[in-house]
Amino acid sequence: MIYFYLEDESIHVAEPKQQNSGIPQGVFLKRHRIPKDDGASYFTINDLNVSTCVTFYGRTFFVVSCDPFTRKFLSQSGFEVPEDMSMPDEPIESHRASLKRGTQPYPPAPREDDLTRFVEARLGKASNALNADKLKKFLENDRKVLRFFCVWDDREALYGDRRPYVIHYYLSNDTMEVLEVNEPNSGRDPFPVFLRRGPLPNQKLEVDALGPTKTYSCYTFHDLRVGGHIKVYNRNFLIHDADNFTKAWYITQQGYSETDFPPLSIEEDKMPIPQMALPPYNGFGGHADSLQNCIALIPKPVKPDFNKQMNYAHTILRFTCKMVEDDSHVLTMADMDRKFILSYFLANDTLSIFEPPSRNSGVVGGKFLERMEILKPASAEKYDATDLFVGATLTVHTRSFQLMEADGYTYNFMEQHPASFPRSDFDTVMQRVKALGGGKEDSLRTSFIEMDVDGSGYLNEAELEAALAKVGALQLL
Repeated sequence: MIYFYLEDESIHVAEPKQQNSGIPQGVFLKRHRIPKDDGASYFTINDLNVSTCVTFYGRTFFVVSCDPFTRKFLSQSGFEVPEDMSMPDEPIESHRASLKRGTQPYPPAPREDDLTRFVEARLGKASNALNADKLKKFLENDRKVLRFFCVWDDREALYGDRRPYVIHYYLSNDTMEVLEVNEPNSGRDPFPVFLRRGPLPNQKLEVDALGPTKTYSCYTFHDLRVGGHIKVYNRNFLIHDADNFTKAWYITQQGYSETDFPPLSIEEDKMPIPQMALPPYNGFGGHADSLQNCIALIPKPVKPDFNKQMNYAHTILRFTCKMVEDDSHVLTMADMDRKFILSYFLANDTLSIFEPPSRNSGVVGGKFLERMEILKPASAEKYDATDLFVGATLTVHTRSFQLMEADGYTYNFMEQHPASFPRSDFDTVMQRVKALGGGKEDSLRTSFIEMDVDGSGYLNEAELEAALAKVGALQLL
């Protein structure tokens, strides 16, 4: 190959390398201006053309062809360029071609090891040309990692188990690593790296005293498929899923489709763990405290909700209530007239009941119920703030209390939190009132005016009930 540089009329000659030629081929003549035999002038573009001979330092070269750029340049410069000629045949090349066309095995592939690269470098091959494909591959695929999820079922072996793993395939250099997923209460020590990053052979090695007896190939990204198996040193791994980047890379770069990543479930039917029934509450301490005796041998104190205590430390919802009859209790005349104040503490979901003293009632007022958690009847769930609203009935230690009214602070708090107290949501209540009183607006307005005897614009509970009963709209209550 003769290269002529137009900028300074320098020439360099290169000989293409041939496998097993026995000749140190490569750069035959370094780039410089070559003098002619007379020593007074140098070779120019006029001396080079197809089917001509040139002599460089006593070596004669016969030019048989040129590339398309050279032919176009010479034609535009006024030179007549003959047609390209064929290269003379070599006996060794004909012999190698006969081996490829026949039934005999192909010749072995060129060696690609450290010794070959060292010899090539000593003969003048540039270092960036030795592994050009690897450098390009690294620059294009650096930090691009394919991630697959798999399981290894080893339950046939003694003390074997079914364990999950994650496979990382590095596109920059075709290496793989296998990481173990640590499951809680698995009884195994956490060893995150199951296989260190490196090439993974796809067949079993046969090793004798002198080392491996044959070469082997390694897994590539073409071998990793969802639903397929790979062997990690004779351990069979089932690939059941991949992350979003891996699926997108296969679809965009390899032409895969969504059907190549079918959803594969690896869940197995497990026997439920038998649970012992919790004994009933024995009355000592709180319910959460008694439950700790069933959970741990040495009971621990219940951890309170710190955020709730800080946000609602001084938030107390107060209602007036009275006793009502139920299936198991019949009220006396004295109990019917008793009034109570129920206080609900949002900091720890406890409530207390206080009875204001009333003169000549025959009942001593004061603290009726100590502050504590109250469970709902026939349930292990305690009363929540959302269960408290005017008109609700609470069962406290077999006694039923009906909430009659709340103070202004409680009403304001409920209106500020309509998501927790839907009965205090003004928009929701108005929509329900409009739906129930639709078509009765004039009748309701007339009835309210007639019941407002004093002209104050306000109706008490009895007057409101009478006005609604007059027009048949008691459901609005």
